[in-house]
This record gives sequence, C-alpha cells and structure tokens, in this order.
Amino acid sequence: MKRLITIVISFFSCIFISDAENYDLNGLWQFRFDEGTRLEDVLDPSFSANDVMAVPCCFDVVSPYLKSRGTAQYRKAIYIDTPVMNAVWCIDGIGLRGSFYLDGKYVGMCNKPYSYFELPLGPLAAGEHVLYAAIDNNFDSEKQKLFLPYYDFYAFGGFYRGMELKFQTKKIQLDKILVRTKDYKTALVELEICTLNSETPASLYSSVQFDGGKWIPVNFVNGKVVINVPNFKLWSPKSPNLHSVRVRYQGSVVQTRFGIRTVSVKGHDILLNGEKIFLKGVNRHEQHPSFGAATPEQLMQLDINLIKSLGANFVRGAHYPQSQKFLDLCDENGILVWEESLGWGNKLDNIQDPEFVSLQISQTKDMVLRSMNHPSVIIFAFLNEVKSNCPEGKAIVDTLIKTVKAQNPGRLTTFACNRTKNDIANVNTDLISFNTYPGWFETIDISTSGLLKDVINQKLDTIIKYFRSRYGDKPILISEIGMCGIYGFRDSSAPQWTEEFQAEYVGDALDYALTSDEICGIALWHFADADSFHRSGGNIRGKPFAVNLAGLVDSYRHPKLVYKVVESKFKNTKYEKMVQ
Repeated sequence: MKRLITIVISFFSCIFISDAENYDLNGLWQFRFDEGTRLEDVLDPSFSANDVMAVPCCFDVVSPYLKSRGTAQYRKAIYIDTPVMNAVWCIDGIGLRGSFYLDGKYVGMCNKPYSYFELPLGPLAAGEHVLYAAIDNNFDSEKQKLFLPYYDFYAFGGFYRGMELKFQTKKIQLDKILVRTKDYKTALVELEICTLNSETPASLYSSVQFDGGKWIPVNFVNGKVVINVPNFKLWSPKSPNLHSVRVRYQGSVVQTRFGIRTVSVKGHDILLNGEKIFLKGVNRHEQHPSFGAATPEQLMQLDINLIKSLGANFVRGAHYPQSQKFLDLCDENGILVWEESLGWGNKLDNIQDPEFVSLQISQTKDMVLRSMNHPSVIIFAFLNEVKSNCPEGKAIVDTLIKTVKAQNPGRLTTFACNRTKNDIANVNTDLISFNTYPGWFETIDISTSGLLKDVINQKLDTIIKYFRSRYGDKPILISEIGMCGIYGFRDSSAPQWTEEFQAEYVGDALDYALTSDEICGIALWHFADADSFHRSGGNIRGKPFAVNLAGLVDSYRHPKLVYKVVESKFKNTKYEKMVQ
C-alpha cells in the first residue's frame, strides 16, 4: 500500500517531504504570464515571478489574465530528506502544450491537451529540487495539432486536474492494476499489473485481495492473471456495485476499484449485462465560468445530481478525455459514459497529416488505459464530426477503432458523425452515432409549432434511412441534437433564442427519439451553457456572449424552461423503452 505523506509543509513556493512514495504537487506555485509570447520564446527556469497561481487552475479565468493567450511560467521548490531511486512527474491534463524542467534541465514536453502523462525524472539526491513548467495556450497549427482555432469550445490555459510525484523506493514497485471482465456471469476477470520504471517480470508470485477479504496467492505471467471475484455483484445504473482489488508483492501494494459488467450490441439495441438498455442523456463540457476546465469535485457532483434529476442515465463527455474524479462519481452514481479523445470537425489536411494521426493514436490509447477500470464508461469514441465521407476519413476511423480494440477494454466504439448524407466510415464501428440540428442551422420555414415538428421528424427519418441502407442492422444513437436558448429571455410567442422556443424544439426531438424503434439512445446538446469562440473563430455570430447557449441549464447551473420538459419526457412511463 502506498504510504501516506508523513510531513507536508507548504511555505510560499517550497514543499518539504519526508518518507513518501508519492505526493501531491497541487497548491500555489510561483507564476508569471507573458501575453502574446510563445513557449519557445520565454523558457527560463530562473524567471522573475510576479504572481502566484494555483494548481490545478486555468490561469485565463483569473484576473488580470482573463481570456488572454500567451505563455505562463510556473516554479516550485521541493525538499526531500532521503535519496530517491527514481521519480516520475505525473501531470493530469494541461492546456494547451507545455515544457517541463527539473533543476534547470529539460525533462519532457506534452502537446496533448486534457491527456494524463508521466515524465521520468530519474534518481533524486536528498535536498532541494526545483520544478519548472511553461504552459502555452496559444493556437498554433504546427506545434499544437490537437486543438485548433475553429473548435467550438474554449481552449483554456493552465493545469486542469493537478500534479503529483511518484517515488520508486523498491527495485520492483507495483504501480497500477488494469481490470478486464472476461465473463460477467461468473465474475471471471483478468488482472494486469504494471510496475513503476521497470519491466514487469515474466513471472511474478504475489497475493491478491478482493474487497478486504482473504489474500489469495497468484502468479502473474507476463503481468497478467485470470481469476474469479468472490461474492460478486454486477454493476448497472440501477445497482452501481463496485469492487476493490489489492495486489501485494514484497512490501509493495497497489489497489484499484472496478465494476463487473459487460456491454454489447444486438440488432438495433445496446445490451448491458445481456439486457436491452436505452441511453437517455446529455452532452457535457468540463467547464464553468469560475473554473474553466479545472472544475472542482463538488461541481462535478452537482452536475451529476442535476443530470440524474432529469431521469437521465447517460453522459457523453464532449469532446476530450474525462477527469478521473468525474468518472469515479459516474461509477458511484450509476451514470453511463461515452468518453472520447480530443478532436472536432477535423478536415482532410488534418487526417492526412502523419503527426496528427500519430497524436490521435497516442491520446486515444492513453485514454483507454487511463479509464479501463471505470464500469460507467461503456463507449470509447474519437474525432467528433471528422470528415467521414472520404477514404482518408474511413482510414483514420478504422485506425482508431483498432487502437481501442487492441487494449481489449470491453467497450463499444463509435464517433459522432455529421456527414449524414454521405458518410462511409461507419463500416467497423459498433454503433452509429450522428449529430444533427434540423431547422436550427438551416433557413427553413418553422414559423409554426407543427412545421418545426415536421422539420425535425423528416430530417431524422432521412438520416436513419441513409444509415440503414448503407450499414444495415446496427444500433443508431443521436449523439447531438438541440438548439440555443438564452437564460431569462422569455416570450410567450416563442421566437428563436427564447427559453420557450428551446423547450419546444427539444421536446419535439425527444418525442421522436423516445418513440422510434430505430433509435437506441439520445444525448441532447447540451447539459450546461459553455464558453466558445471569444472574439474570433468559426461561426462566432452564432455564439452570443461568446457562449454556446444550448444548455439545459446556464453556465452557473440555473435550469431553463427546457430542463423541466426533458425531465417530464425522460421520466414519462408512456415511453415503454424508457423503463428498461
């Protein structure tokens, strides 16, 4: 078991550590921000700090750096009282790219926003050491290829989810466990053990303990063992039962939490533990005006409470790898999750770029391994609204499906498709998912409520007919549908942008989805209003106040009229499929 920190004293920028195997680097760091600069222009571990900044925190939601682009520099001194065999710097999500130094020496960089990554530091002598990071939140299509200026959500700068150091104190030190369900009916699971800074031995005799029970001797062969979980209970939205497992080897102990369940498809349906389930949910950005992308756990729980109060059972994490804390809460609360790697509307020049493809493969694999043990995650996806109507689009989709499946995660694969007239890339996905906004982005007569409903129904009929003709009997999910309503802007005549019009529109879309035998689920766009283009960008004229206003609640989580409409329909038992 990893030992607790016995001494942690924070004084300005210095932390003193004693007798620890890993410890938290969160807190205040020395800080400097230079607007308009690039990372390469300001790299200087001895920089002159003029402020302090919290980690985790998005610096561009903090005055005087609000919505500024440039490079931020961070520095913190740590003191260790005994030498360390090896150390690893663990960083959980940055925006948008960063360079990292220890004691003035370069140790690595990251250009994968939102992704967790680790930087090996090597042996550390006793005494003081200085950590330095430079974080660049500029758009740069050459050096930052995963987050591009036209993406329709705000690109925050800073550290999203925090940092820690891991210390290796033993030659073979257990680091983490991956759990894969092999047979949900008998609770047969595969445990894969990973070690810190060393190769896992071909044969590792150790002990395993489930749920605090007796220790069971096992032999991990090439890091893996297959074993039955005693006294197991299945995980599901109605009964989100969780198990724990610990592995012990020569004084090194590691543990994790997991759930036993299986997800599959049959005809038009998604099956959870062999039973049909209908996905009723929302898209959700990890965002808030006060926190940017560095949202605290209490806000995550508030969001889950509001989502569950709708009668929903499903969240699509748009459009990037999710916080592990959020996934923990989804595990505990029985919320099903679609998690996807970062991408948005990527064009032909992106998907033909070998570096872009390599980064997509890398971040997608990272996401799958990071979230493997979360039973709430039933879908791994990628490349929202990629150009899927060309051979190059199909090629990258197939590559990322193989990337996911290679890890044998027991999840479904898909991507949110908006080429609903000519997509060719869904041949190998487990389910078809599509985004559509009938009557919202088009110049169509919707002057009466009857016309609006007709427009929505006809568009959805046409899309489904195309996918059925091309791909046959696969589950089809509406991964985005909705429209904007400005909180507090009400008018009984229901003009566009009012809460009334939004409520009418979303209600009509739900009437279709909840009564159609062709649909296996729906994720409304979206849960909460979220920052988008600031003063420039794609369809900025469709983003009043620089905010995507399609939320069921506003940015501060105040419900709009549409919230009650969704709740009434999600909870209405007249929709037979909704009680599965």
